[in-house]
Amino acid sequence: MKMSISTIGWAIAGLLLVTSCKTDRKGEADATHLLEAVSLSCEYLGEQEGTPRYAVYALLDESKVKLAELPACDTILSMDYRDKGIPADALGAVGGWWAGRGDYIYTDLKDGLLTFYIGSVDETSDSPIPTYMPLAVYEDRKFQLMRPIHPADLAGYYWHQSQDTSYVLFIGLKGSDLVNKVFATAEPMPPQKVLQRALPEFAATPDVPMTCDLNSLSFESGLGYGSIFWRPDTAAVTFQSFMGVEREVVFEFIAF
Repeated sequence: MKMSISTIGWAIAGLLLVTSCKTDRKGEADATHLLEAVSLSCEYLGEQEGTPRYAVYALLDESKVKLAELPACDTILSMDYRDKGIPADALGAVGGWWAGRGDYIYTDLKDGLLTFYIGSVDETSDSPIPTYMPLAVYEDRKFQLMRPIHPADLAGYYWHQSQDTSYVLFIGLKGSDLVNKVFATAEPMPPQKVLQRALPEFAATPDVPMTCDLNSLSFESGLGYGSIFWRPDTAAVTFQSFMGVEREVVFEFIAF
């Protein structure tokens, strides 16, 4: 049977398309297999003022990068992931408990992006599950560490509105130390654009010291304790205990 030139051309094009699809799928599978080969390791650095120090490294594709330092570090078994808030499909996790506090790091692969997360919890927390935040990503065959949070990044005004008493929380720096204070009003909260001018009319607490773990963003202050959610374009402060009362109070960042 004779085939026309056009028929042969279409046959060749179809063959090339099938071959191309197979090649693409193989390339994607190879890339996924490479990322799944990631591992986390702990290396003991010694002690500092009686506290152990471990460096946590990520190893992948002949690359080794230091992710963080923890006071306790060991491999976490997959059977223990759930208790520590680690996804069941995580590719690896390390961490440990020291002096009433647990620090953990894990990595997982979602939509082709390998991401590393860090979280902490202590014995005073209402929940035994840590709150995790991104620590690093592996992209374009290299590690990209997230910029560490600086105390100045947390500074600003945050508000909480309710039917009875509304509050404005101020977080600032006094030297290199964080401080906070709260303004309260029983009147309706004015619009954000004029809120700063209205604050002198609010009842206010004095400045009180505030300590914040810049890894987990858990904090304690004279106003209470809780955790902070922070991203470059937004932030929120959640108190688990506020003004001497065990209750959740969420303050949202005000972008003046």
